[in-house]
Amino acid sequence: MAYDILNAMLTAKHVDDYQASRTVERTPPPVVTLARDHGAGGEEIAAKVAERLGVRAYDKEILEAVVKQATSDPHLMRQLDEKLPERAGMFLYASLMGLTDPLSEYQRLLTRVVNGVAFQGGVILGRGAHLLLRGQLRFRVRVVGSEDVCALRLAGGDPAAVPAKLEEVRTVNAARERFYKETFEVSNHNALQYDLVVNTDRFTDLNEVADLIVQAYRAHRK
Repeated sequence: MAYDILNAMLTAKHVDDYQASRTVERTPPPVVTLARDHGAGGEEIAAKVAERLGVRAYDKEILEAVVKQATSDPHLMRQLDEKLPERAGMFLYASLMGLTDPLSEYQRLLTRVVNGVAFQGGVILGRGAHLLLRGQLRFRVRVVGSEDVCALRLAGGDPAAVPAKLEEVRTVNAARERFYKETFEVSNHNALQYDLVVNTDRFTDLNEVADLIVQAYRAHRK
């Protein structure tokens, strides 16, 4: 699904750009970007928001589209997804294999794929999409949560599993923070990058968060 649909989106975008002067202006489709803390419920919320807006939610499909189009090793592309490994070892490996700079290629293809998705409409999870779509009509959301609450949610409410999940929350969030700083030279904690920031700590039903985002999105479009 991801390969064919995203490639079709990219093709449609190029055709539309080429014929823009001869076509009737269309109503922009819903585009929501959703950045999130690990364990804050972002994945579930993205799916619910997409369903309410009548579009698809995109997460790993974006990575797979990047991997398919890349000339670099697919393993390197997957290593770069919302995190940055130590670049010295990566460059050495790429050089020995005769590959291009994997980070530069990842950034270029990520921009292309995200813009293709936005052309068709969708809810885009993470990957700095709110920065890649700068200047376009999109609604930028960030979902956050305190470490303890996020860990408990990931543990399914099991207190015994919380310590391990707490470490996971800190590790994933740190990797995403580094990804933003080194890829976009910004902090992902800056609220001014977003149109809406929601703390899910006190929401027991994530449907309510999805409803809140959709309501804000519709108000934003007026």
